[in-house]
Amino acid sequence: MVNSGINKLPLRIAVYGLIALLTVIFGYPFVLTVVNSLNPLGSLPTLLPAGFDWNNYVLAVTMIEFPAFLKNSLIICAIYVPLTTMSSALAGFAFARLHAPGKKLFFLVITSTMMLPQIVTQIPTYILFNKLDFNNTFYPWLLWGIGGAPFFIFLYKQFFSSIPKELEEAARIDGCSTLRIYWTIFLPLATPATWTAAITCFQWTWGDFITPFMFLKDENYPLATALATIGYHLPDNPNVVLQQPSSAAAILFMIPTIAVFFFGQRYLVDGIAAGAVKG
Repeated sequence: MVNSGINKLPLRIAVYGLIALLTVIFGYPFVLTVVNSLNPLGSLPTLLPAGFDWNNYVLAVTMIEFPAFLKNSLIICAIYVPLTTMSSALAGFAFARLHAPGKKLFFLVITSTMMLPQIVTQIPTYILFNKLDFNNTFYPWLLWGIGGAPFFIFLYKQFFSSIPKELEEAARIDGCSTLRIYWTIFLPLATPATWTAAITCFQWTWGDFITPFMFLKDENYPLATALATIGYHLPDNPNVVLQQPSSAAAILFMIPTIAVFFFGQRYLVDGIAAGAVKG
């Protein structure tokens, strides 16, 4: 046993060394942003704080229409996240428990779209919504939400397939309809998958700045697009970017996603693990 522990020591050192290296690589930008958000206005970025100027956070929310952009982000998430989660759950239930001709083919088509980069469909989608006169409205997120997301449909399908058939058969003997079985039995059991879908969908939507940039005008930008395109500049010289308020705004922008992740971390692990039970 002693020799076995000694033999594994180099491997442990290598693993912990790699973890430490990755921690430094991925943590460096975050630490630099936090420190720079507190440095005095106009100072150079440093890893050690040159001061604690909390006024940068005041400038971050006052130099641009921060509350309005934040409101737009919340509206888009409030539309897209619950609709996508629920419609994906319904589609996943249909693929897992219902019988219909061509079901496997349809599921194959849906899952194959996960291999397409989002940018590939951006231009055709823009042309479609432009013809429908949906530009500069939140209707695209409404339609996308109703259509569901391929990854979440796959996740729900895997989860619902792992539920014993005896449970469904017992419910049918008691007179439950298919919709009632889905709503009262399967959906409550899929709570980990639902949390996983909702949290992941929120993070996608909150951090997406390309799609709103294509479909919305400045006044309807969400926070991610506004920070990426409008930014913080000197009033009399737009070519000068104010790094400290920009860093403070980035920290404020990250708070919701960090909070949601830590709140739902346990559900994320449970949901992904449960979705991988059955192929």
